[in-house]
This record gives sequence, structure tokens and C-alpha cells, in this order.
Amino acid sequence: MAREKTVMELRDILIRLRLGHGIKKISRETGTHRKVIRKLRSISAKKDWLVPEAELPNEKALHRAYFGSKASGHPLDRFRKDLETYSEDGLSYVVMHQLIRERVFCSESTVRRYVQAHIESMRPQEVVRRARERGVMEVDFGRLGVVYDPRERRNRVAYVFSARLRYSSKAYRDVVYDQTQETFWECHIRAFDRFGGVPQRVVPDNLKAAVVKASFSDPVVNRGYRDLAEHYGFLIDPCLPYHPQHKGGVESDIKYVKKNFFAAFRMRQKERGRDIPVTDDILPALREWERTVADIRTIKGMGSSPDELFVQESASLKPLPRDRFDIVSWSTGTVRPDGRVYFDRCRYSVPDRHIGKDVLVASDTRRIRVFCGLELVASHDRAKGPHQDVVNPDHLGVRARAYMEHTREKLLSRAKDIGDAACELSQALLDDRPVARERSVHGIITLAGKYGALRVEAACRRALEFDAPRYDAVKRILEKKLDLLDASHPADSHGQGRFAFAREAGYFDAHSYREEQS
Repeated sequence: MAREKTVMELRDILIRLRLGHGIKKISRETGTHRKVIRKLRSISAKKDWLVPEAELPNEKALHRAYFGSKASGHPLDRFRKDLETYSEDGLSYVVMHQLIRERVFCSESTVRRYVQAHIESMRPQEVVRRARERGVMEVDFGRLGVVYDPRERRNRVAYVFSARLRYSSKAYRDVVYDQTQETFWECHIRAFDRFGGVPQRVVPDNLKAAVVKASFSDPVVNRGYRDLAEHYGFLIDPCLPYHPQHKGGVESDIKYVKKNFFAAFRMRQKERGRDIPVTDDILPALREWERTVADIRTIKGMGSSPDELFVQESASLKPLPRDRFDIVSWSTGTVRPDGRVYFDRCRYSVPDRHIGKDVLVASDTRRIRVFCGLELVASHDRAKGPHQDVVNPDHLGVRARAYMEHTREKLLSRAKDIGDAACELSQALLDDRPVARERSVHGIITLAGKYGALRVEAACRRALEFDAPRYDAVKRILEKKLDLLDASHPADSHGQGRFAFAREAGYFDAHSYREEQS
């Protein structure tokens, strides 16, 4: 997945370039070398990708444009295990280079950069207190506690979702019962609707719903989260792993909700005889607490309330898009031997050349898309119910397509292409009840590939003349080349053919036999 990760990072840099960010700023914020950014800017300028109205290139096109069709890995990848051993033993970069250059030509600086980037963990930098930036939203989940859900008639663990604007401390809060991707994205959409706009930047925690793999230099952002960001036009800026202080504002807001709102709410519930709070009472009480307490409190160091500061910050928010985002979820799967990928209790066809491969499935409320690497290999409308097969005939192999065409109507149509006699004989076979004769008809059609349509048509005509509408009769006629006999011996009305050395009719009658003997 190393190349895919790099392509996704380049796509994020391209978005920043389209927003007018400078090379130095992008390099500082993403940790990407300026040469990489300059190269991407040059390629994008030639392909008109920097025009804001132009459509963003897909990952495959971006990979081909930047790396070319024969992009390869780092030459030191083959010796990574050796370099890991050298690093664990405390060898210097000079010694590492002396040991490696015997097997591959490279400089000492190349070895140093490779070991630092791929093997040695980077030392965390000193945290600098951030100023209150406008247009930045921090998001996170926090555990509230056990509550009673009257709809499901059981106790459940409730979580609070907080989306807090860094400048004004204005926050959208919601109570949920899981931290899945769909819940995470839906809370984002509701927060944008509540604020009436979209922030320039969103700072999520390194939770699985937002970031698949966390690292100090190159987080692999969840594909679905990227789709959401591109739809609403905000930048994703995950905080570093094990550094919650990078989003300290939303961390403090979650503590504020738990210690101020939820603590008082639980006490009021106990006064009503409820040791475990009821879920139906939480959200109305939370909205009342926001209106009367949280949004009108004075922010220390600012001298104003979140509502007052939000009036100033709202001007930095982007307008909402016209269409509401259709949530896209991503999952992995493997193409089964039947050429299907199983998703959400349904089966969707994939071209047979991808059987056995791992694929990514992107789904929304209307359709699913299947990706193999960077290539879109299949797209289907969502199944209307569970345990259904959604099949595109173009995805089927030769054998599977032949099996799907093994119906009475299609068999008769293929027999008709051979000739009228073949169609008549096939119809007679299919009308023979109660035995199913589809395989016999398919066998006759298959004979046309071996002997040709003209011979099979003649053999079927001869079989009909002799009242033998069977597959084995047609096959024997073709094998013995009886279909090639001279047509000067027509069959009589009873289906019996006239042969050259046949006796006349009535020859063996008693009278005729005596006359011949005398």
C-alpha cells in the first residue's frame, strides 16, 4: 500500500495548490519536500489541474502522471531487514553505507535518509501553544457512560461527539452509541448544518473512523473521510499520534460536557428515581444546557462568549454545498471463485480476471464501486434486499456466460441460427415431457462448432426424416458422414428411405415368392 499512500498524499497537496497555498507553507504543514511539490505543480499546470473549476484527477491518473507507467520502489527496499538490524545494533550511517555499497551503488546521504524515514522513529518536536485560528474545527469522541435505551429496552454505552471551532469555542455536540465511520461522518454533516458553513480545516483524532494508520509524517486518511472533505471543501489535518494536546480545545470541551453537563444531568435523573439515565432525556437537556450555560459563558483570555465570538468567526466559514453529502463507506473484500464480491449480505459481480484478488468496496445509498488497486473495476446499483445477486453479464467468463444462456429461449435462438431443421429438432426435444432436454439441445448446438452449421443442419434434417429427433442420432449421422449422402433417395411417408438394393414392395408375399421359385 506504499504507492497508494503516496498518491493520496499527492492528491492532498494538489488540493492545497488549488487553494493558492504556497510551496513553503505546504512543505511546512505536510512535511513534504519542496522538490516534490514543485514537480507536482509543474505537472498539474500542464494538465490544467490547478484550475479551481476543473475536476480533480483520480488516483490512477495522478499516479500515472507523477510516477509514470513503470514506477518502482526504493532501491534500498531489498535491504531493509539488514538496515533494521544495523540500526538496532547502533551502527552509524557511515558504517551502514560501507556495508550496503558492496551490494548496491548509493551515497551515504541516501542511506541516512532512508533509515531515518523508514526505520528510525522520528523524535517528537516540542509542542508550541497554538493561537486561536479562525476557520479551524477540532473533532473527537468521548465516553459519557451507561444509559438506558427504551427503544431497545437495554443499557447501552453513550458517547458524546464534539465539533469545536478553535477561535470562538462554539461547539456542536451530539450523543451517539458507537464510533463507526457512518456516525462520524453524519456528525460532521450535522455540525456544518448547525454552523451554517464549512471550516477551512478539520483536526480529527487518530481514530479509525478518520485515519487508517497514524504516523508522525504521513497519516493515511480514510478514503470515505477524504470523499467527505472533497465534497465540503475542507482540509484534513490529523493530529500526531499520542499528542492529544494538538486538539486540546475539543479535549477540554469533552471534559467540560462530562463534568459540567452530564454530572448535573445524572444527579437530576437520580432525583427522579433513575439510577441509570434515560437516553430520551439526554439530548433535550444537552441543548438546553448549551443555550443557557455553554454558549453564553465568558471565555478566559477572550473576554467574550462563544456566541459573540462566533459572529466574528462565521465570516471565515465556507458556504455549504447545494447537495447534501451521500455518505460513502469503504471496506475490503476478496473476489470469490464465482466472480462475486460479498458486501452487506449481497453478491456483486466483478470481472473474472480479478478472481482471488483483494479489492476495496465503496458504497453509498445508491450504488457500490469496486476498486482493485487504483482501478475502478465494477460499479453496480445497490441491491434492493439482502441475499441478492447483482450481475453484469460483461463480467462473466466464457463458461459462466454460457451457463447463464442455458435457457429454453436462448437455446432455441441459437439453434435457429444454425437452420430451420435444427430449430425444429430442438423444439421437439424441449417439448418432450417430462424429461428435461436442454443439455441435448446444447449438445446439438455444440456440434456446429466441430462440424459446421451446414452439416449439422443437414444431419438434423435427416434425423427428422427418419423420425429420430435425438442428439445421439444427429451425432452418429455426422460421425458416419450420412449427412453427405446424395439426396436422390428421399424418405417415404413413413420415414423409411429408399435404398439401391431394396426389394420391391410385396416381394415376400406368398404368391410372388412361389412364382419366383418355380
